[in-house]
Amino acid sequence: MKYVILALSLFSISTVKSQVLDSTKYFVTEAIINNQDYSECYIEDGQFLSFYKNEDGDLGFLNSTLNGDEFSFGSISRLKSEKIEVGDTNGELITFCWHYHNSYDMNSGNAYVSIKRVFRENGMEFIIKIITKKLDVLIFSGYTNIEMFNKYINENSFNSNYLITKN
Repeated sequence: MKYVILALSLFSISTVKSQVLDSTKYFVTEAIINNQDYSECYIEDGQFLSFYKNEDGDLGFLNSTLNGDEFSFGSISRLKSEKIEVGDTNGELITFCWHYHNSYDMNSGNAYVSIKRVFRENGMEFIIKIITKKLDVLIFSGYTNIEMFNKYINENSFNSNYLITKN
């Protein structure tokens, strides 16, 4: 019986990882940090968040810019995923602990992360909330589809010429 439970536990963990781990980039169109709006700066930098696998095959999380000048990265633990309904649309709530390192100031720490993904016809809308041990609260929202991201940028009159040409 113990082996069956262990096998089911390992299967559900690998199922959650395979659902979460894909090449999805979460393009930021709104950034609120400790109740201050940094959206324009994040949009101009082409900020995105994404999951990745490191060289050991462990799942990690990345917060970066399209040009890759500044980024935060690190492993994740206690990954959970559940299906949710948002109005008449399906979605997913993903939560995990993130053990991050910053390239720009060499700080490291732990944070709690929740990602609410809502599935739409042309991609996903998302809200990512990151709470650090210092109780900084970062809230990012946007789209996973680069075309939707670029459309948002163009409709909101930000200078995005370099974003449209880079993938």
